[in-house]
Amino acid sequence: MMEWQLFILLAVLGYLIGSISFARILFHVKRPGEEPVKIRTVSTDGSIVMETHAVGATSALLAFGKKWGLLIMALDLLKALMPMTLYRVLGEEPYGHLVLGNFILMGHLWPVYNLRKGGGGNSTAMGMMLAASPLGFLVTQVLGMVIGMKMKGVMFMAGILLSIPWFMMTKGIFSAETLFALVMSVTYLAAQMPETMKFLQLKKKGYTFDSDQVLHMMRHGKGKTDRDEQREG
Repeated sequence: MMEWQLFILLAVLGYLIGSISFARILFHVKRPGEEPVKIRTVSTDGSIVMETHAVGATSALLAFGKKWGLLIMALDLLKALMPMTLYRVLGEEPYGHLVLGNFILMGHLWPVYNLRKGGGGNSTAMGMMLAASPLGFLVTQVLGMVIGMKMKGVMFMAGILLSIPWFMMTKGIFSAETLFALVMSVTYLAAQMPETMKFLQLKKKGYTFDSDQVLHMMRHGKGKTDRDEQREG
């Protein structure tokens, strides 16, 4: 059983590490004083605009292009991977890296400086899984991509949720790794819940959204914001 003092130390350390937003740092350097770009999805009739709260790799990609998006994605992944791996090698508590990882995700999603304006969590969760189980990371990501081909927009979510059955099968239902995957998945879903509920409410009212719109912008590496169009005009 982990001592409570160590648990608190890992929780605080993980949360503070997770609260570092590389995307916001990038926007502060390249566009000082301006709000970061958010992902916007327009209804098919053009009357409703859904804007995500998250500021992360996709924001950097849409604003500055693929190389910056990939850089932020890598940094957010390493933000979880490096501390977890370092503790796994040097720490004495065998499951301390799992506690550290989940609090890094919490800090990323709800950073200390603004609880409502964190990142999306996809890259950080990937780094967590890579640190916890490299083979599990590979398997869940491949399966997530396969599911994403059939159900657009759920690739990352599927990859995260699949970590639960992976650890149940490889480590046991009541293992620390399965608990880690469960907490990671619930935390991730909780951060997506407000926007998911809003989306479902709009769908219930008859509005439809084209998920290919965002995927198209991501594939081509750059999207235009209203501010960009004003500059060009």
